[in-house]
Amino acid sequence: MKGALAVARKELAVYFSTPLAWVVFMVVAFFAAQFFVGSLDAWRYLSLRAMEAQEPGVLERMNVTDLVVARVLGSTGVFVVVAAPFLSMRLIAEEKRARTFELLLTAPVRPFAIVLGKYLAALGVLTAALAIVAVFPGLLALFARGAQGGSGIEWATVATGFLGLFLLGAMALAVGMFVSSLTESVVVAALVSLLLLLALWVVTLFGVGAEGPVRELTLALSASEHLTPFLQGRIELKDLTYYLSFVALGLYLTDRAVEAQRWA
Repeated sequence: MKGALAVARKELAVYFSTPLAWVVFMVVAFFAAQFFVGSLDAWRYLSLRAMEAQEPGVLERMNVTDLVVARVLGSTGVFVVVAAPFLSMRLIAEEKRARTFELLLTAPVRPFAIVLGKYLAALGVLTAALAIVAVFPGLLALFARGAQGGSGIEWATVATGFLGLFLLGAMALAVGMFVSSLTESVVVAALVSLLLLLALWVVTLFGVGAEGPVRELTLALSASEHLTPFLQGRIELKDLTYYLSFVALGLYLTDRAVEAQRWA
């Protein structure tokens, strides 16, 4: 584990000494703000409609967590799918292109420690990006009030939503790092990873109109379908298994690819 942490510290230094991490932070802040403002506008429109219709019961049932925060987190899921390939593209491909990977393999650390260290560094950057998104529920909590006069934010649901986003990011980075281990081109690594992750995100479109096993298969493969329960405040075993299986498989396959490179 000491070897993995040493590799992670080195990778984090690389991330923050280049524009990549800072660009990711700026982009996530910009788009999360856009999602937040758009969701607030939708909330305001629905509130006005309910007041004009003189339906106070509708206003009391309107949940700011579901109508604003969950929408922001759901939209951020798309950003995670798009950003992860750019965070993972250079993890191994850049080392291979610069011919520094062979030197790294001669270091007194096991190949899996190298893989784990690089993965933890990328996951740390993505977690920091998600922390920026957490600012918006915090801002909303300053003003939103529930029907009983307390905070209008359901923090348990918010925390579950962030857990879902974290698992989605962990899965996306594992897939991206495996692709990065197969090529010397960071561009190829980013594009292939992006295509794979977008396919997993929209795979349910291929099952539209289908019934039976085809529909069940597309739902089972869909990253967005497995994120939805988290955004609704539910943690289900099948969703945890889905994301963690991709993480384990991605790390295992990357380790195998690195081991093969070591003996090549």
